[in-house]
Amino acid sequence: MTRMIIVVREVGKLNPEYSLEFDLPEVPRVGSYISINRPDNPEPYSEDMIVEKVWWRLHHPETRAGVSGSDPAKIGKLTEIFVECIQATGPWSSDRWRDMLDARRERGAEIPQFDVARVQVRQDAFKSK
Repeated sequence: MTRMIIVVREVGKLNPEYSLEFDLPEVPRVGSYISINRPDNPEPYSEDMIVEKVWWRLHHPETRAGVSGSDPAKIGKLTEIFVECIQATGPWSSDRWRDMLDARRERGAEIPQFDVARVQVRQDAFKSK
């Protein structure tokens, strides 16, 4: 597992709205869909986003520009990985998430939707009456 920081950007801006740390089996690729379920939403409802950039921060112990063949190899290491995401609407977006993004759409923001052939079902459709 590799530790990484999921950074969710503010809609239409470059600055982060929030970030969360995860241990993941691999680094998500640009264009990947991510759904995060949190304790305030029942499964499968989530906060949905699309990976836009992956930022690798590395450290190397060598200060010279090049290494000769007779020098022992020095190996660098991973410092941290940031996975920058834009907010999106997915088929299982929580009602709170969907309502927030719909309100931003009404004010002119461009919010992507997951490109999947699934029915989008609101949480309140399952509440007992």
